[in-house]
This record gives sequence, C-alpha cells and structure tokens, in this order.
Amino acid sequence: MFKMNLIIGCYNHVPEGMNESEIETIYQSCYRPFLSALNRFPDIQATLYYSGSLLNYLEAKHPEYIMLLGEMSARRQIELLGGGFYAPLLPIIPGSDRLGQIELLTTYLRKSFGKRPRGCWLTEYAWEPSLASTLQTAGMDYAFLSVKQFENAMGQKTAECFPVITEDQGRCVTILPVIDCTPDFGLFNGYIEAAEKGLAYGRGNLAVLMAAGESIRELWEQSGLESPDIYMENTFAWFRKNSLQLESVTASKFVKACKTTSRLYFTGSASSFFKQKITKPGINWDHSSVRSLILRYASSSALYSKMLYTHLLISQLRGDKARKKSAGDELWKGQCGNSYWIDPLGGISKPALREAAYRALIDAELTTRQKGIFMPGIVKADLDFDTNKEYIYQGNEMNAYVHAKGASLMELDALKARRNICDIFTDEEEVLKARRLNFVDRVYATKPIRENAEQPWLNDLGVFSEHIYDEAQLIPDQPELLFAHDGINNLQGEKHAFSIAKRYQFIKKTVKVSYKIQNRSEKNSDFWLGTEFNISGGAAGIESVEFGSQDRPLIKNPVNETIEASEKLSKIYVKLKGSLKTVTISSTQPFICFSSAIVSMVNQGLGILLYWPVSLINDKLWVNDISLSFTE
Repeated sequence: MFKMNLIIGCYNHVPEGMNESEIETIYQSCYRPFLSALNRFPDIQATLYYSGSLLNYLEAKHPEYIMLLGEMSARRQIELLGGGFYAPLLPIIPGSDRLGQIELLTTYLRKSFGKRPRGCWLTEYAWEPSLASTLQTAGMDYAFLSVKQFENAMGQKTAECFPVITEDQGRCVTILPVIDCTPDFGLFNGYIEAAEKGLAYGRGNLAVLMAAGESIRELWEQSGLESPDIYMENTFAWFRKNSLQLESVTASKFVKACKTTSRLYFTGSASSFFKQKITKPGINWDHSSVRSLILRYASSSALYSKMLYTHLLISQLRGDKARKKSAGDELWKGQCGNSYWIDPLGGISKPALREAAYRALIDAELTTRQKGIFMPGIVKADLDFDTNKEYIYQGNEMNAYVHAKGASLMELDALKARRNICDIFTDEEEVLKARRLNFVDRVYATKPIRENAEQPWLNDLGVFSEHIYDEAQLIPDQPELLFAHDGINNLQGEKHAFSIAKRYQFIKKTVKVSYKIQNRSEKNSDFWLGTEFNISGGAAGIESVEFGSQDRPLIKNPVNETIEASEKLSKIYVKLKGSLKTVTISSTQPFICFSSAIVSMVNQGLGILLYWPVSLINDKLWVNDISLSFTE
C-alpha cells in the first residue's frame, strides 16, 4: 500500500530576558509533555528545533531533558535542526552575524549530541533570497517555508506544494513546504487536525507538519483533556493508528532519499502572523517586507539602529580576537528576534525583553573599549538612516544619543546598570507620537491642559519639536554640543520669529541642557513653553515620583495616577526598583508640571511635562538650565 511520508516537527524557543517562572510554566505544560510522550512511541520520528537560549536554560535547570534528547537523537528517532542560536530574524541582521549565529548553534549541537545539523529552522519563516547562499555557506542543505510562501512564489493557490531547490549566486538549498498547525488554518489546530485537513498539500509522497512548542498548552486546553501529557499521548497514538497510510520520517532522511530537481525562487516573506503584526493598518500585509518591522514601531527602529551601530563597532576591532568574539557573542544575544516585534508572548511590548536586548548590546559595546586607550568623546553617525547625522556622546559612565530633530535626547545608557533610560514602547502609528524622547520642547499658545500629561504633542505649535536643528558648534575635546534653530510661530493669528539655542553638556551621570530663547519679532510674544521627558521603568518598574523645591519638602506620589503639580517646583525624583535607582530632573527656572504613567499593553514608564509661562519683548532672552541625571 502506498504510504505518505510525514515529517512531524516542533520549533521551540524562549527569548532572552523572559522571566524564569514563565519559562518553567512553558516547560512543564509544553516542552516536557511533547518529548516524554514522543519517547513512548519509538516508531514515530520527529524533526525538532531548539534555540540556543532554550538549550542553555534546559542544560542548567533540566539536564534530564537534555539527556533524553541525546538518547532519542542517538537512536535516530529525532533530528535536531540548526538555525540562529538566539532565534534572530535572519533577514534583518548583517550577513556575518547570520553565519556566526548559525555556526554557534551548529557547534553546540555537534558537541552536545555528536551530530552536525544539516537542516536550518528560520524564525517566523523569515526569508530573503540572499539567505540561500548564507545557508549553503553555513553547511545547511535544507530549510523550511510555509505553504503560503510556496503559493505566493508559484503565483497560485494549489493543493500541490512539494520540495524545491532555490538558489542565490549559484549556491543552492532545498526548501520544504510546511503546514504550520497554528497559523495556516486561521485557528489553533493540533497535529491530528492539521493532518486531516492539510494532507492534500502534499504532492504524492510528503507532508510536513510543524507547530510552535509554546502553543501546545493552548491546544491541550482547547481539547478538554485532563493534562497536556494525555493530549500528546493521544496525538501520537493517532499517528501510530494510521501508520498504514502515514510513515513518519525525519527531514534529513527524506531529503537524502528523495532528490529534488524542481527550482523555485521566493521573494522576501515571512509567516502570515508575523506579517500581520508588523504591517500598519490599511496596508495589504501579503506584500509587506520582513524589514517592515523596522518601521512599524519606533522602539523596533531604535533597537535595530542600536544593533547595527554595535555591529559596526565590533567590526572595527583589530588584533584582539578574544575580545572581538566576546563582543560578538553579546551582540548576538541582542539580536533575539522576539525583541523587535510583538510576538505571541508580547515581544517588544514587554520591558524585560527590550531591557535584555539593550543590556546585551551595551555589554558588547563596552567590550570593544580598550582599557587605558578609550577616551570619552562625541562621534557623529546616521543611526536612523534618514541621511542626517546623529550625535553620540560615549563616556565612562553613560552614553547619550542626541537627534538633530528637535535637538532631543533619543537614548541615554546608564552603563553600570546596563539600562537605556529612554527605552519606552508605544504602539502609536504617527511618528510624532510614537517616539518618546527627552528634552523635547513644546510651544503652546495657551496653558497646557491635563490631557497634555499623556499627550504632550496635543496643541503643540511645532516651532521647535518638529524641525531639524543646525549644529552651530561642536567643541573639540569637550563633551558639549550646541544646537540652534530659527522658527516662525503663529500666536493669536500673528507670526512671531524665534530663535533657540540648546547647549548639551555631558558630565559623568548628568545631561545638562542650557536654553536661550530669543524673540526676533518687534511685537511682544506670550506663550507657554513645555519640555517633555519620558523615563523608562524597565523590567522592575517605577516605585514612586517625588516633587520638591528649595522652599518645600518632597511630596511622594503614586506613579499610576495623572498628577498636576501647580506649585513652582525645581526638582523631580523618579524612584526605580531595579539596578537603576533614581532619575532626577532639575531646572533653574521654577516650573509647573504634569506626570502620567505611559501604558502601552503594559506599563512602560513615566511621562513628564515641565512648563513655564514665557513673555518676551523684542530681542529679550529667556534662559534656563535643565538637567537629567541618574544614580545606580
């Protein structure tokens, strides 16, 4: 009787920065039941992917699981796939890092289980044509893409998807079509349901069924069975019952036995779920690029820029291979794909995952610095690829990144704590609302209202915040930057000309900005000036916010309330719970302020708007010094 070859697979990964209790819950309800049940059916073979992050956890916390993987691999019941060690989205990281991550996991699997992987798992089926040559160079013979990607490449919906060869620069790799149990049918489907509904996708002799290991708990809960162990036991029992029609094989065994000659080229693509999440509303996600995630959220773009800049620093290292390797390992941790998009577990919206990525990237950057040679200073680089240079102060205790647009502080790294104080995620669509920066200057025709606590851009005339500043001076060998901008402001139906100068000074753990605002009009100008700050709570969160001045004691307030401080203040203390202890904002000009929690899916941090009434006659100056400092 004719038998269908069936590749049963599972891909498993936990991101860097994930809480250990969450990982343990997933282990007990997903990873353990799957493998222990499979072990009781030695006649059923499976093809499995485990990221390096997960393997490190299992090795430390559940060595018995690693031993079982070794036993099942030795008897050839399972095949372990290679791929990126930290499950990166391969199309968005540099080519050398793609190879490095794949080779790192290959080395781990070879040393731990005695076999070199020949197949590669692609996180979220993320593909670009150039990956074919990368995979071949890394020693990978085959990889997996979804049936949806096959249909798009063939230009038609079909029930006949079969293995093909794809090529880049003459380097070939075999691609196997996957029916993914979760996204391909729009609902969660177990292996049995996927097999029953989707075997028609196989052409003659093959169907590939894969599932995210983390989805097993939800599949079990939907089944109504007593435990995930029973659910997986029933699943494998069904395959044994239907063994006359279906024969399970590993991917490597099938590829070796069945030589593929058909060729097909795939455009840049990914899983349907991934593309839906990274595509802005109203746009056909079927045609979006994997790289669209860089533009989807401001936090994605910021982390991507940081990652590429760190890669550049490491690539410039010469002579010290050990230091370069150590820095590269930290860089790869910072490339964990979950940190760049909203994955099923929350991804980039979770402060802990972003914090882990920044921690790794900051560690990588610090590793590139040679003791006794490194000197604090300011460098220029186009970090966000808008053709305008940004300004980076690299110090012994902090890094500060300043954007010419609005002369705003876009990143502030506390180096000892390994924290980016400006790391806040928002899911806003509009650019002006999406990126939460510091020292953002707002001009209001009337006094700011309570809504400005959460929306500081509301009623902002955009005189300063929306314009590119001129770099008036970059003082050699001094940790200072001077920006200037001339603008026209429409106040009460009349045009007023202004000039603003912002001098940045970087002093240990303090960023100080000195303001000079001048009225260039012949008429008097009356307006309200606001300066916006956004402080990340990180994974641990913010404990409290305290307001004070020289004439009054500190007043402690809860973080999760919108607060309007109408008395004149001079300092704000933001108390944090983690390794970063306090962030302090101070001003020489007494201010009024709003503060409000920034909540986007989860609590992200604290937004603060300082504001002053300003009245300027012709050529009169308004001056102020505002400082942002931190303690660790």
